[in-house]
Amino acid sequence: MTNIYPRESVEFQPILVTLDGVPITTNVEVAVLLPTARPAESDWLTATTLNGDIGVLIQALSVGTWNVWARITDSPEIPVINCGSFVVS
Repeated sequence: MTNIYPRESVEFQPILVTLDGVPITTNVEVAVLLPTARPAESDWLTATTLNGDIGVLIQALSVGTWNVWARITDSPEIPVINCGSFVVS
């Protein structure tokens, strides 16, 4: 996912989470963190939905590399996935 976004932009970065090849679009939370950080409970936000896709809205981040994490709430599992990184220039 290594895209580059100017810090002045507000852009949607889609993510794809699948189960057996089927996209998951409900019960997904995301966290955008520096590469050295792991998600804490307070980092999770509901994923943004745009035209049926889920992802994160990139805005107001400082210059640098950022990781996107996804957490899917299911029962009994709650998988956490590192979805990759993007760069803010």
